[in-house]
Amino acid sequence: MLRYPISIMALALMLGGCARAPTGTSSAAVAGGGALSPRETLVRLIAARQAGDSHTMEALICPTHAPDVIATLLAVDGFLTANRQLCDYIRDHVALGLSQSIDQSYLGENLDIFSGPVELLDETIDGDQARVAFVVDERLPAKHARLQCLDGVWRYDAGPGYDPALPQAFEHMARGLRQVLTDLQSGRLSPQQVRDDPQSLVDQVRLRLLPGVRMLPRPPQTQPADDQ
Repeated sequence: MLRYPISIMALALMLGGCARAPTGTSSAAVAGGGALSPRETLVRLIAARQAGDSHTMEALICPTHAPDVIATLLAVDGFLTANRQLCDYIRDHVALGLSQSIDQSYLGENLDIFSGPVELLDETIDGDQARVAFVVDERLPAKHARLQCLDGVWRYDAGPGYDPALPQAFEHMARGLRQVLTDLQSGRLSPQQVRDDPQSLVDQVRLRLLPGVRMLPRPPQTQPADDQ
């Protein structure tokens, strides 16, 4: 299976007011007067992302990261679309099971609250910070999304792990998958050749993805603990 170690921090959206609560207090008792609680903010955020409403998304993401986060989500969506089109073509015109060897859709499961399907669970508020627990596809353990209250509005906090190099990397990888699809459709890479030698398809996808993969930020290296 062709899988590259790509880690992505994805993020969120919309308006409302927020009040402060003691540590561990549920915002169900806090978000009065039409204000959005942290959990309600994420509901709006997820809905806005699905609707392609960048304006609403930007209003509900911490402003330090909002433009880059939205650009990353758009680039990842483009990559996943290119992956789906390639896999669909292979299933329909080459071999039914062969698409599994090059399918990159698992990356859609690494998008934090934008992984689908997501179920939002409990929330806790500590001053101007909040956490909302969620599960992806009912898989445990639960993860946590962080939010900050800025100017009376809860905003999704992408955290320090985001890297602005991600959008361009995913755009290059999407272009590589589209090139493989074009090669199959034009006959430069014939379906019969792929059926006879499935590894040739894997090699082509690997080759086309490589320029974008090289642009991905390297994960931080952990230093071994000093001996005492």
